[in-house]
Amino acid sequence: MKQLLFLLLFGATLTLVLPSCASLTGFQDGRTVGKDNGEFYGSLNFSTSPNFNDWEDDTSTINVPTLTFPSLEFGGRYGVAEKVDLTLRLNTNLNVGVGTKFQIVGDRQSPFAMALGAEVGSFGLVLGLLNIQVPLYLSVHPSESFGWYLTPRYIRQFSTYAGVEGGLSYFGGNTGFLFGKRNKFGLDIGYYRLGGIDASIGLFQLGFGGRFAFGKN
Repeated sequence: MKQLLFLLLFGATLTLVLPSCASLTGFQDGRTVGKDNGEFYGSLNFSTSPNFNDWEDDTSTINVPTLTFPSLEFGGRYGVAEKVDLTLRLNTNLNVGVGTKFQIVGDRQSPFAMALGAEVGSFGLVLGLLNIQVPLYLSVHPSESFGWYLTPRYIRQFSTYAGVEGGLSYFGGNTGFLFGKRNKFGLDIGYYRLGGIDASIGLFQLGFGGRFAFGKN
């Protein structure tokens, strides 16, 4: 019952703002930018999200129709240490996220890189929906002008409203390609499954974007 209440609240929020959940955008490889370096990025994304306003409960499964919509996302990161970045991103669905990224394997020139991340985000700011993201960034760089990345990610979405307990969990990730040496452009694909209820709900995202460096990186 508590989880059902959260679903209904989540669906009402989607109607009031825009149909979305936590940001599912990728475009990040396993490398950090290096101390005192940074980059800005922007992307155009097309997402498929559940529409909880039309869901039906037949006591055995929850059938949730989906809808597709575009969004723009902007963000940046700054290297506070050689292998530690601080990150910020926001999009036209009113998602705002701040986080950090720690490179644990490789460096800015290595052919393979891996980093751990953490992010706290807010959906709709005044509507009381928050999310915590834990990504693992993996990437392969055959050359300095081409890279392929894979980012498994866990997302926990919950409400700060009094009397609303529980939340939603997403399991999935992003993969894509980045082209370019200093400034990079690429394609990102994300797919996530919604867990914790008797449903099989998938969220899909396709994005096109660019990353623009500043500093010495």
